[in-house]
This record gives sequence, structure tokens and C-alpha cells, in this order.
Amino acid sequence: MAKIRPLVYALLIVLTSALLAGCGMAAPATTSGEGEGEEGGVEAALVTYADANQSFAIGHPSPWQQDVTVKDGVKFIGGDSSMTLEFVTLSDDMDAMAYAQNEVANIGTAFPGFKQLSLAPSTEVQGAVVLGFEASGKSVVTGKEFTAHNERYYIPIGGDRLAVLTVVGPENLYDREGVRDIALTLNMSD
Repeated sequence: MAKIRPLVYALLIVLTSALLAGCGMAAPATTSGEGEGEEGGVEAALVTYADANQSFAIGHPSPWQQDVTVKDGVKFIGGDSSMTLEFVTLSDDMDAMAYAQNEVANIGTAFPGFKQLSLAPSTEVQGAVVLGFEASGKSVVTGKEFTAHNERYYIPIGGDRLAVLTVVGPENLYDREGVRDIALTLNMSD
């Protein structure tokens, strides 16, 4: 009987997930939380944060907490990972790619150990340019040094405005699709 119980529980979980999927609902993604510095990485279920004053909404991993000291845009932190959304105004002669190329030259001051991995138009987020890069990090959880794999999305949001979404975190927790999913949730309500 003791060997049958785990099988019954596993079957119940599979059936519940199938029922939820059949109803058009998805079971929330979960993480083990066992990774060093991990706090529901970007693969965690996304929840929406809406800011009526700044006229935007964006998804973030559900366990992450808002950094309330950020007033222009928004920042969420989860263990050693974070996401920051900022807004910039482009000069007349710039587009998202030109802005990103200019910024790459100065980004090393904000991200020690900066090493550019890629810079290309996104094939998934309309009009966006994506900068992939590595940087040095130090865990706020363990105090250990680590290499971070980061992405920065430059997303045109109308006229001469650009949303800059930066997601940073330890290389061993990097989830390209999860970062892309966050970028896809950006909704401007001007």
C-alpha cells in the first residue's frame, strides 16, 4: 500500500494538470529553489505589474519583490537575479539599434566585467533589439563571485520613446525563453 500512494499522487497531479489545460488554464510553473542564489528564476510563473502613473504593465516572476526605491520605470529582484525596466527618449537621428550600439560603449561602467555576446534585432519581440552579455556578479545570498548571463531588450514604444528591459542573473539560471516572455508582456497604455 505504501508503494501505491506515491503513484496515486503522481497520477492525480498529471490528471489535474490535464484538466486545467483542457479548460484553457495553465498550472503555474514552479522551480526547485535549490540553485545557489535562486529565488524563482525567470522560469517562475509571471504575474503582471501595472503602473497607471507611468502608463505601462509588464510581467515579472511571481516570487520576485519590487525595489520600491526605483521611481522611473520599475525593478524587481529575486535572489541574485533582477529585471529593470527604464524608458528613454531617442534623439531624432536614432533608432533602437543605433541607441543600443551607442550604449554598448558605456555599459561596462554599470556592469563590471562586461563582455558583449550578441547584438541583433529580435525575431520574437516586434521592433526590438537584443543585447546579450556577460558580466561579473557577487551573490547577495552566498557572497560568492559568479558569472552573470544577461539580456537587454531595446523596445520601441511609439514616437521617439524606447523601453529598455534588462534582466540579469547567474549564468547557471539563464533562461532565454523566460527573458523573452517577460519582454513580450510589456504593454504601454498611453
